[in-house]
Amino acid sequence: MARARRRTRQRLMPAVIADAGPLIGLSRIGRLALLCEVFGQILITPAVAAELRITGHNSGLVAYDGQEALAEAMVEGWLRLSEPANPGDYRPLNPGVDAGEASCIALALSLRQRGLASLLILDDRAGRAEARRLDLELTGTAAVVAMARLRGLIPAAGPVLHDLRSNGYFLSEATIDTVLLALSEG
Repeated sequence: MARARRRTRQRLMPAVIADAGPLIGLSRIGRLALLCEVFGQILITPAVAAELRITGHNSGLVAYDGQEALAEAMVEGWLRLSEPANPGDYRPLNPGVDAGEASCIALALSLRQRGLASLLILDDRAGRAEARRLDLELTGTAAVVAMARLRGLIPAAGPVLHDLRSNGYFLSEATIDTVLLALSEG
């Protein structure tokens, strides 16, 4: 009986698809594992893997702090490659959507065509606008940090958000303030 409930719960859980930016940002500050702890499994597309330089001919070439943690997540299996069924079927309307974001959106659309739910982790404004236009579920890095805080995985969101920002990840002051206020940390 417990096994049947677990399978049902797994089917209801959306596939979580991450763009490169959130992955790099969290890996740089040593917080990549929050994604696994909050969602269990994260899907990335081959285009995102190429941006991360963790597969193919780019793997092993250290391009940024935290890259090794991403490669290890692939080995551990909670960060998995997945490709849209028909990757050429989707073309973004917004020219600001990069190849990684477009591939994430294409994967989410491919899953939706098969009747499966997904959640995109995107922070770039153009990618988020495109996902909203297509009525796809999305969240951002700041919200992932808030989820981790609400689940007791971190004692406070503020230090993590400020660490992301001080390590070059763009988070607006308004975004940080909104998250901290919602968590009663502000």
